[in-house]
Amino acid sequence: MQKNLFPPEGPARKMTSVKKFYYVVVQSVIGAIGAGVLYLFFRMLPDGDWFITLLFGSIALFIGWLFVKLLLLPSQKGPTTFKKVETADGYTIYFINEWTGETESVSFRYDQITDLLIGLWTNPGFKGRKNDYVGARLLYRYNEDSGKIKYNETVIISENSLNEWIDIIQKHRLPAKITNMNISAVTEDQFEEMLETIDAIPFEESISVTDYFMQQEDFSL
Repeated sequence: MQKNLFPPEGPARKMTSVKKFYYVVVQSVIGAIGAGVLYLFFRMLPDGDWFITLLFGSIALFIGWLFVKLLLLPSQKGPTTFKKVETADGYTIYFINEWTGETESVSFRYDQITDLLIGLWTNPGFKGRKNDYVGARLLYRYNEDSGKIKYNETVIISENSLNEWIDIIQKHRLPAKITNMNISAVTEDQFEEMLETIDAIPFEESISVTDYFMQQEDFSL
């Protein structure tokens, strides 16, 4: 979870001067390269070497397309970035269009969570070797203010992030369970059944998540 680094009204809406400067520099460099390749293309035309001419022409077209995409970025609709900010009782996600300053937000409270499962996560190329990196996948069921039951997840590949989540679970006394089964391949439509049937134990302060995961001999999906 990200600590609250922003004022109460939320993160800055507009793009910083540094980012704008970087955008202008990148645009200028790509434009200059495109102009150079286009110049070489026209120089090659009289030579009759069609392979080289087509090659430079294709590169010039690609760079031109990229340059136009960069030109259109300031008029882009929808969010260009998001910030996840921890609040006193949950967190708020801000969806920000840095070009226009438009910002939308979605808030989530910890007291909405009715079930939370901590399970083992491995990367797609995992071969079952214990010396490969093992992460955690958190699945949780929560009630919206409207009363509708929904599900969500968080994949954690950083030990610091995992420790922050553990602090949150303990601080807010979330109804968490832990399993050392590999739940990487479980899809959203299987969350409900898995939360009801999986072999898991209540998560307590004395349990080390990483040590508990490493007790598992078979890390296969």
